[in-house]
Amino acid sequence: MNIDRTLKRFRSGAFTADYPVLIFSALILLIAVLFYNRLHQPLFFIVADCIALITLITVIMREKHGRNTFNYWLHSWLPVILLSLFYVQSTVFDNLIFRKTFDPLLQNWEKSLFGNMDYFNNIPGNHLLIDELFHFFYFSYYLILFVPGLILYSKRPQTFHKMVYVLTLMMLAHFAFFIIFPGDGPLANHDKIFTDGILFIPLMKFIYNVGGEQGGGAFPSTHVAAAVLISMYTISEFRQRALFILIFTVGIIIATVYCSYHYLIDALAGIVTGILFYFSGKYLTAKGFLPDISESSPLR
Repeated sequence: MNIDRTLKRFRSGAFTADYPVLIFSALILLIAVLFYNRLHQPLFFIVADCIALITLITVIMREKHGRNTFNYWLHSWLPVILLSLFYVQSTVFDNLIFRKTFDPLLQNWEKSLFGNMDYFNNIPGNHLLIDELFHFFYFSYYLILFVPGLILYSKRPQTFHKMVYVLTLMMLAHFAFFIIFPGDGPLANHDKIFTDGILFIPLMKFIYNVGGEQGGGAFPSTHVAAAVLISMYTISEFRQRALFILIFTVGIIIATVYCSYHYLIDALAGIVTGILFYFSGKYLTAKGFLPDISESSPLR
């Protein structure tokens, strides 16, 4: 009876986005345990994954669906917050299957599609204000992850929970792909090209240093995919702000290549996956696989 009551309480409190997060965190924790001796800092990730699982289960069990409570707010945003942990972890785990990255293959694909683009090489690193502008756009990825969501959270809770669910599915799919298809992108060239900076160049260098400067997560670009997906959800609800959102989205897409974080093919793949997951979410909702919700309750 206690088990049945616990399961019923869990199902009542869980949001749809919780399930892929629980599954992914359990799987990547299992990988960390099984391949402990082959990983860098496995104990750190084991502890972090356990904390993530315990925190998520706790907020689920405490969920009473009161939108004005801290537990509801934390519960709603926790999948997005945990994405940073899973991103770093998936890029650290990128050498479990293949010792080398697929960068030569990606470079060949890019050259086959677009030819030689060396004539752009003299622009990045030689125009400080342009360099700063595009590093600002690249940094704005962290803003676009949260600011549109905060607006949707307060004004369109239905769309917010759907967006978080689809965003979570998409990002976790990317992270799983990074483990089996690692690509570093041109990240190693960044500090050689952008030696000076005023604000956003040093800020992005600091962020990457804190994150461990991990490679292996370049293809497809999660920056681009997330920006495209979130902008499509935001524009669908607030068409009057479409131009503003599009400027930032296009800026992020260009910045990923200009700032030497991604190949052009990484950015294009990110555009494809962002659009694909957006319309997949719409399709699943229309077919009843992703149930609709009322304004007063979360998506479950």
